[in-house]
Amino acid sequence: MLNIIKTAIQTSNHKMGVVSNNIANAGTSAFKRSEALFHDIYLKSAGTGPKLGNGANVQANRVSHNPAEVKRTGVTTDLAIDGHGMFITANPNDLNDITFTRNGSFQLNNQGYLTTNEGRLVLGEDLTAIRVEYEKNGVPLSQFNVNRQGYVLAAYGVAEGEPIARLGLANFDNPAALEQLGNGAFAATDKAGLYGIFPPTRNGTGSVLSGHLEVSNVDLVNELVALIQTQQGFSAASKAIQADNDMVARFTRG
Repeated sequence: MLNIIKTAIQTSNHKMGVVSNNIANAGTSAFKRSEALFHDIYLKSAGTGPKLGNGANVQANRVSHNPAEVKRTGVTTDLAIDGHGMFITANPNDLNDITFTRNGSFQLNNQGYLTTNEGRLVLGEDLTAIRVEYEKNGVPLSQFNVNRQGYVLAAYGVAEGEPIARLGLANFDNPAALEQLGNGAFAATDKAGLYGIFPPTRNGTGSVLSGHLEVSNVDLVNELVALIQTQQGFSAASKAIQADNDMVARFTRG
């Protein structure tokens, strides 16, 4: 019995960590909440009688990739996806090191490359880095924008903006199977099943909103309720251990 109670404490403690992490990242751009999954344990027995459950164990942490609301920032390099799909980024020192994210908090670096906050390159539909020249024929860059179809527009002087590249969005058959890397980044896995890389608004991908960022998909009310329920389960398991200790002590004295 004591071993069963110990699994209750372990699973409750794990779930409290997952829920607490969700709450802590409620204000993080494009953060995707996680949910702890558990499975019950049954011992194999050669007998024919009923099998006694042996507690619970952690099965996995499942990430919810449901799109969240977007907020307006007014910064043209801030991009949000209205619908499905993920931005594609690469390590500037190794273009084969590709990751995926919904966090479109981008900026132009001093070389004109569109990058993430961590300095990773944002890739276009042809998986090449998107670069904007700060000067063209002696005329400085006057405007940068991205339209809903993912075309990167650059204007020089008083001229109108012209497309210089197009963003690429990755679409996965099972995004819940992506590997979490932190900072809103994910790595592809075999189970995730990359459906393909497409320009925005094509093959089920959403459109791009310039000057916007996706917020976290954490619902604080639901997370707080889950935290209270988990704490109650942890408290009940702790009391069960105390009751078991008292029972053993009573039999020992008797």
